[in-house]
Amino acid sequence: MKTPSTTAMYRTLLGVTLAGTLSGCSFFGYHKQEKARWAPPEQRRAVDFPDSFATGLHLTGPMAAAVDAALRDFLPPGGRPAGRGTDPRVEECLSRRSTYETFILQANEDLYFIRFSPVLDRCGLDVPILDGGAVYAIDGQGQILDAR
Repeated sequence: MKTPSTTAMYRTLLGVTLAGTLSGCSFFGYHKQEKARWAPPEQRRAVDFPDSFATGLHLTGPMAAAVDAALRDFLPPGGRPAGRGTDPRVEECLSRRSTYETFILQANEDLYFIRFSPVLDRCGLDVPILDGGAVYAIDGQGQILDAR
């Protein structure tokens, strides 16, 4: 036979369980990725697609996966670099993906090196920095092997 205190305990347990499941994704590090932004219609109408990609840059599927893995680790969506007591303008600049040049070296069929090098001029800054980038070793499945 249920007593009023047992019923209250079950309700409390149910409430805690529901609250835990609602916020559970944040406990496991799940964060919704922001969708790509689309330009306004008037800007999109001005685009003239090419007839050929012969002179374009070609990334294989594994190469694109390697770049994606390195970039998500280096600058996660919505993430910011750890402040090292530097100028806040520099920290803001280093938190933008558009600040970086990306270099890709395919060492062999299953090993890629990805280097991110900051270009602070893109933020209108003329400040020297020593350690703003990173180099990643990524396998063909998009797994990070090492980073410096």
